[in-house]
Amino acid sequence: MNGASSRTRVLIAMSGGVDSAVAAARLVDAGHDVVGVTLHLWDYPEAGAGSHGRCCAPEDQYDARRTADALGIPHYTFDRRELFAKTVVEPFVEAYLAGETPSPCAACNRGVKIAELVALADKLGAAQVATGHYARTGRTADGLPFIREGVDASKDQSYFLFTLGQDELKDLVFPVGGLTKAEVRELAARHQLATSAQ
Repeated sequence: MNGASSRTRVLIAMSGGVDSAVAAARLVDAGHDVVGVTLHLWDYPEAGAGSHGRCCAPEDQYDARRTADALGIPHYTFDRRELFAKTVVEPFVEAYLAGETPSPCAACNRGVKIAELVALADKLGAAQVATGHYARTGRTADGLPFIREGVDASKDQSYFLFTLGQDELKDLVFPVGGLTKAEVRELAARHQLATSAQ
């Protein structure tokens, strides 16, 4: 990934939730040239309001757009439903039926989210990719990146990212990894983000 301006352009994955909203706000506050991206991964045609979580729901695109507008950054949504079904859902069902205990979030982060975000960052001229995961990166004595736990042990998501290699990690940043959930909510309220109650 290569930056095209004196300010670092950072692509932020915006799920529509408070964590990615605050991650985006922190990047803006730090003076980065921030571009918001939401991946449309799944539809819930038969589900009623409030019957899903905060990941992959279509209405989360609206929340992500509202946050981007509030922060004054561009926002794009990319349809990756077919890739998600093929890479995550179908292997999950097969593994489950075979008596295994698959981790769809780990498969999604490696095979869909991070890979797609890195590719989109290249196209949009972003030097880094950021997410709202509660995780951090560290460096070995040789300077190689590795995943570290988030500061908030009760929210740590580093285990979802264990499959990522150094090629993905070298330009990946986690703006809320050093915060607790309470601190994230406080920052969301301070920025008057609509997702602050999540």
